[in-house]
Amino acid sequence: GGKLIGYVCYSPVFLKSTYDVSGYILSPLAVSPEYQSQGVGSALINSGIDMLTKDGVGVLLVYGDPNYYQRFGFKEEIGRLFVPPYPLTYPVGWTGMTLNAITTSGTPTKFDCVSALSKPALW
Repeated sequence: GGKLIGYVCYSPVFLKSTYDVSGYILSPLAVSPEYQSQGVGSALINSGIDMLTKDGVGVLLVYGDPNYYQRFGFKEEIGRLFVPPYPLTYPVGWTGMTLNAITTSGTPTKFDCVSALSKPALW
């Protein structure tokens, strides 16, 4: 009905690596309180995962409640491969998922993100 009930943003991350891996971060995700627990957030996330996968993106990262995001395939061990630009207040909330085949050395890779997310208070 033309009413905004949810929002998600997928922003690119810029890996400081010689590996040819493209990455994105899911941030932020919001759903109006009266529409929560009705699948809106899940639909937004799943749609984004589908689009990024079709676009050939290698990794998707998120910083949030691991109990929520694990149902979509986000894993702590993938998150550990990518070092956020700032120290994390809640390190357990840093997770990731591979969308397409990626090659890494297993050594954690640092990255930068878009300016809107480049604020220490957000991490």
